[in-house]
Amino acid sequence: MPIRTPSISRRSGASAFVWLEGASNILWLLSILLIAVLAYLGLILLDLKKIIQQLDYIVSKDTNAELTSTSKNGIIRRLLDSNNRLIKQNKIYNQERYHKDKQMQEVITNLTHDLKTPLTVSSGYTQILLQDPKLSQHHAMIQKIDSSLNSISHYLHYLMEYNLIQEKMLTPEFRKIDVSELLTQYLFTYYDELHKKHLSLEIHIQEQQSIITDETILQRIFQNILGNILKYGYRKVLISLEAQQDQLIIQFTNGIAASIENADRLYQRFVTEDPSRSNKNTGLGLSIVKELVKAMDGEITIKTDPEFFYLQLKLKKSRES
Repeated sequence: MPIRTPSISRRSGASAFVWLEGASNILWLLSILLIAVLAYLGLILLDLKKIIQQLDYIVSKDTNAELTSTSKNGIIRRLLDSNNRLIKQNKIYNQERYHKDKQMQEVITNLTHDLKTPLTVSSGYTQILLQDPKLSQHHAMIQKIDSSLNSISHYLHYLMEYNLIQEKMLTPEFRKIDVSELLTQYLFTYYDELHKKHLSLEIHIQEQQSIITDETILQRIFQNILGNILKYGYRKVLISLEAQQDQLIIQFTNGIAASIENADRLYQRFVTEDPSRSNKNTGLGLSIVKELVKAMDGEITIKTDPEFFYLQLKLKKSRES
């Protein structure tokens, strides 16, 4: 009887070949699918990269631009639409805040001017009353009234200055300023007052160091800092200015008669280390300085130890267009 084993082997070989061919087709399809998925993800990543670049530009520049893309991908289109709505809302919010700030500044300006006239008139009357011999028995009371009116006038003047600075920050005029010369001039102006307070002054200023800035803003910064030194300085004052790479480092150091708790609070508006306000301090000095330095794209840091108060300014030598 004949043996048919060879025919069985032929069938097994054919089945194996068919299985291998099917597996090869599946791998080929999976490879194509993987390539398609990677290409899809690559296009999405490319679109996201372009969107991020546009967002960085919009955030860093004062522009009305919105996000754009030629992508037909539904997810990317929804992302663009959502971000553009957010950008529009943010613009509307900033515009409303700007107009409210302007309105508030106008209110403060009008109010301070309206108060200034009656205060001046009242102070004039108290001076007349103080010179009247018939009212000599009331001299002490009239003197207190006059002192109170002077205090109100002082605070009002500071508030007017603060408001003017806020307005100036909205429309700065940038040009090249020799900071070394300007700071030296102010130190000469304050020298006699510093000497009267028995403050030992040590100065280290590199010559001919300039930056692109608004001169009025820089003047106000120096005025407020030197004014604070006059109020709170004790024994020794050290002022230095030096260039480091693309910025100027200006350091103000003065001795203090008593330690200062939580120096960062001095940045807050109307916060003062003198609760009694016996020296007519409004608490606006360092708050003004901080906002002005910020308007110049600079940095300000303050720190204290039991003996000294340190204030450092970092101002960029050039501005981005």
